[in-house]
Amino acid sequence: MVELSAGPGGDQFDALAADMFGYLHGLQRHGDAVAVDVAGVRTAVLYDLDSIYRVLADKLQHVGMAPVFERLSHATGSGILTNYHWPTWHPRRRRIVKPLGARSVGRFRDRMTAIIDDELGSWPVAGEFDLYAAVRRLTLRVVADLLFSTDLTTEAVAVIDRAVEEIHAWAESDPANEDLANEPESFRSAIADLHALIDSVIATRDRADPGQDMIGVLVAASTEPDPPLDTAGVRDEAVTLILAGHETVTNTISFAVDLLGRNPGARSCEPRHIVDETLRLYPPVHVTNRAVVADFDVGDFVIPAGWEVLIPEYVIYRDERHFERPGEFLPDRWADHASLRLNRRAYFPFLTGPKFCVGSHFALLEATEAVGRFTTRFDHEMLDPEPPWGREFALSFAPDRPLPCRLALR
Repeated sequence: MVELSAGPGGDQFDALAADMFGYLHGLQRHGDAVAVDVAGVRTAVLYDLDSIYRVLADKLQHVGMAPVFERLSHATGSGILTNYHWPTWHPRRRRIVKPLGARSVGRFRDRMTAIIDDELGSWPVAGEFDLYAAVRRLTLRVVADLLFSTDLTTEAVAVIDRAVEEIHAWAESDPANEDLANEPESFRSAIADLHALIDSVIATRDRADPGQDMIGVLVAASTEPDPPLDTAGVRDEAVTLILAGHETVTNTISFAVDLLGRNPGARSCEPRHIVDETLRLYPPVHVTNRAVVADFDVGDFVIPAGWEVLIPEYVIYRDERHFERPGEFLPDRWADHASLRLNRRAYFPFLTGPKFCVGSHFALLEATEAVGRFTTRFDHEMLDPEPPWGREFALSFAPDRPLPCRLALR
């Protein structure tokens, strides 16, 4: 039986902020469900898988948007990532999930791989360059093709890059989420430019024949009732796909290539296994937060309304109870009949339940193709002797520094 154990007394925010991973790893000694105060909010930190799955399976009856996602909603509006209103969220998800599902996403493969090969072909050989910046350009082109069926202009790249960085910077400047109402002027300007970019694309579409890309799918859905998806709703979903899809795949590919540079013996592993192992060690969503809006019976205990839930994925994925030799980069652990012990239920990088990431199939396809094509084309060396870590208070676990790299053709 799992109990909600009392953690250390007093406000734990300073200890969490000083070393989030170390704090959440150490907190587990108090139990598999631990109650602490974080910046004045009672918080249940969950390590127990049954409790976690009950929370993630909730159909927005007991859970709502935590402050960190409220911050993101200033950019994404009513998009499905930050929408916790079931009557509007559910039909929107239904409209988006089919064109991004496992059966449909393969139709993007040829265009996707052409973009990946073109970008890899432009990467410099022999000289030093920033891997993270190069990967970011690659993934921007892929998500632009998914949304707009066109390459990004230089101006559009700058608009999207600026918006992503402003969201990260705002989150990191206020990690306690004490002031969500007063957006920095630089943030407001960046998001206004991003919205204007998307609105300009939507405005060119013929409602009778809006096209087969994701903007076309969303514009076509705007003619459907129950509930209608207006122009602002189309834009919100497009912004959500850009910010969530582009950024998380960028992180995964960047960390994967860095890990391969530091572990050259893993180059021969299957690309999909490399991606899975990267997602285990550096999950783009490293912690998941939910606000509890109604008393929530998760089986062995009740989490009261007004609390928050925190699920520390990057601690769970490095827990030796679930993954043998958890701190090592061993992609072959994901192979069929692998000798290393592995608990697949303790691995949910795209979440599960109603809030399962609708873009997971597309993201896995993109990351796997990019990593596979990179290892076929290049040998490489990471030039920073210290491996990167993630930006723990940013909105995704992006590398905390540039990734200087040197390439050689194979």
